[in-house]
Amino acid sequence: MQPEVSVIVVNRNRRHLLRCCLLSLRAQTFRNFEVIAVDNGSTDGSAEMVLAEFPEAVLIRNAENRGFCAANNQGIRQARAPYVALLNNDAEAEPHWLE
Repeated sequence: MQPEVSVIVVNRNRRHLLRCCLLSLRAQTFRNFEVIAVDNGSTDGSAEMVLAEFPEAVLIRNAENRGFCAANNQGIRQARAPYVALLNNDAEAEPHWLE
């Protein structure tokens, strides 16, 4: 099934914040969405954490920091949904956010 919303989360060396952000997305009451995490060359294990703990997320892994805007654009290009939501890695979405 094609998702209705693609949520893009850009990260660089903020593993703990990213985990909290992704957990808040996992708790959404609206379920027809995809998560695209774009890691900008993290060295703190962020990308490995996404792979291990959030297998439902699509991970785009950059070898270097491409910048916030470029990383969001990468996620948007990968998005399969007609709607895109950008969420900062230091944000935690309320359960009804996507609804």
